[in-house]
Amino acid sequence: MKNFIIGTAGHIDHGKTELIKALTGVDTDRLKEEKERGISIELGFAELDLAGGITAGIVDVPGHEHFIKNMLAGATGFDMVLLTVAADDGVMPQTIEHLAIMDLLGVQEGVVVITKADLADEDMLELVKEDVAEALKGTALADAEVVVTSSRTGQGLDELRQAISKVAERVSLRDSEGFFRIPVDRVFSLKGIGTVITGTLWEGSVADGDEAVIQPAGRKVRVRNIQVHGEDVDQARAGQRVALNLPGISKQEIERGDIIGSLPYLHPSLMLDGYLQLLKTARPLKNRARVRFHHGTREVMARVILLGGREQLAPGEEAYVQYRLEGPIVAIYGDRYILRSYSPMTTIGGGVVLDSRPKKHRHHQASILEPLQKRRQGNVPELIVLIIEEKKMPLTRSQLLLLTEIKEGQLEQALAELLSGGKLLQLPGEGQTYYVSPPLLETLLAELVDLTGRLHEANPLKPGVNKEPLRQRMEEDLGGEVFEALIKAAASRGEIEIEAGRLRLPGGGRSLSERELAEKEVIRKTIIEGEFNPPLFKELMQVSGLDKNKLRDLLGILIEEGEIEQLNPDFFLAKGRLGEAEDRIKSFLAQKERLGVADLRDMLGASRKYSIPLLEYFDRKRVTRRDGDYRVSY
Repeated sequence: MKNFIIGTAGHIDHGKTELIKALTGVDTDRLKEEKERGISIELGFAELDLAGGITAGIVDVPGHEHFIKNMLAGATGFDMVLLTVAADDGVMPQTIEHLAIMDLLGVQEGVVVITKADLADEDMLELVKEDVAEALKGTALADAEVVVTSSRTGQGLDELRQAISKVAERVSLRDSEGFFRIPVDRVFSLKGIGTVITGTLWEGSVADGDEAVIQPAGRKVRVRNIQVHGEDVDQARAGQRVALNLPGISKQEIERGDIIGSLPYLHPSLMLDGYLQLLKTARPLKNRARVRFHHGTREVMARVILLGGREQLAPGEEAYVQYRLEGPIVAIYGDRYILRSYSPMTTIGGGVVLDSRPKKHRHHQASILEPLQKRRQGNVPELIVLIIEEKKMPLTRSQLLLLTEIKEGQLEQALAELLSGGKLLQLPGEGQTYYVSPPLLETLLAELVDLTGRLHEANPLKPGVNKEPLRQRMEEDLGGEVFEALIKAAASRGEIEIEAGRLRLPGGGRSLSERELAEKEVIRKTIIEGEFNPPLFKELMQVSGLDKNKLRDLLGILIEEGEIEQLNPDFFLAKGRLGEAEDRIKSFLAQKERLGVADLRDMLGASRKYSIPLLEYFDRKRVTRRDGDYRVSY
């Protein structure tokens, strides 16, 4: 079943509310002040039954210029509009402003309703029709059907219902797949039920019991009880007016302007990149101008940064911009927004969000224009490649879904197209697959190979380069799993070798100069000649004349070559000495119950300085066990 929202638009006192009452029987003016003043102040809601069993949600908006903020809170969810023009008044300022807002929000379908026909004669009606036709030129409603009505007499109401049904057939289905979003337009509390929010379900579907998040606060909630058109339902779908009961949260913790939706797809932003169309009726817009930014049901103040070095935007012109927001907005790629001037408060333009996670751009940064142009074109495969290259790292499906802010079906189709066309490659990881463009993969692998070679060259005594220092030196902040995937790719291409967790260029290995070979030999002989009393590490530094790092490297090589053995960080013995000591200790304890330090000294000719660490070594190895000042068999 098709679900969609019909909205009203038009100047104050042009009969919007009376029209909805005549069509539905519902008086959408709920507030006492609205009744007393005879004008709409807040959003009103009703349902309209159409042919074919379709029930459309209706959002009635205020027409007074002082309540445009409230009007915008409802207008962002429209699928079609009823633009009202009073027969006794004609096109007025808010008619023009509301019409411009519909265009900026991308509302393509609607019916123009001339109301209060009972208050005008035929000549006046003809003049109003001409006035309306002129106002509609160049707008999305230029070819919309015009219906003359009177809510008091019932004139034209049947024709209007037929016109609405025709337009309803053309209205595109909203996407009910994937994550859901609802901009909150009302919050109230019901006794025995708790906090309830209402709003238009922009996309996706929500079911009773679903987990959700309220942004920008990030408060997690669980949906309990859903109503559509006043009826309890198990699930609501995109294009419906919904009411959700949210247990465990007070009315004060949520407000109009918040967005409730699926985890983890919604995130608050304090900067947005976008495309801006300035209205022809607006004043010139200067760079860094302070404006009112309207998105969904929220309004925040913002600074407009005109990108590409522009100092001013003339009426009717377009530009790529960055918004520096004074409060968080929860928007995603492709969302529409409206701009109003700070003072006087008039609608000056609007556009499309192109990046909800942008970096901070400089005013004169021309390089950002091309990627923003690609984003505006809306080509999903190109968007995926663009984001991968902007992030400068391979990305998983889930990462791409979050960063592109598109539907899963769109992502899968685009990935298949990109892989078959060779514009993306798959990079196997631990339990997941990464996607990367061929140029980016070549860049990352070239950097990895180059760094491996340079770091190894700086430390030629080591068998290779440890992974973590290498990862930290990479230009981009690569995660450990991505880095491992790159290493495997480089190794599979034969560009690096991996041994004992260390990386090196093919055939690299260690590289010792003649001097270093001689130094290593001096160390080896010194330790061998010392028998069980060799120089400790600091003494070896003095004997060899080497710094501690160089000495550690050469000792490490001797250990790997099996020439020496290490008891602790400072104590090294020649190959076979530890085995010899172990055999003598076991033989001694087989004849006597206890072994003292003096016994070991006499047995090995090792001074106390060496005997104690030797005994501690064999304790750790569980050859001996300490018993007071002595050792016994373990």
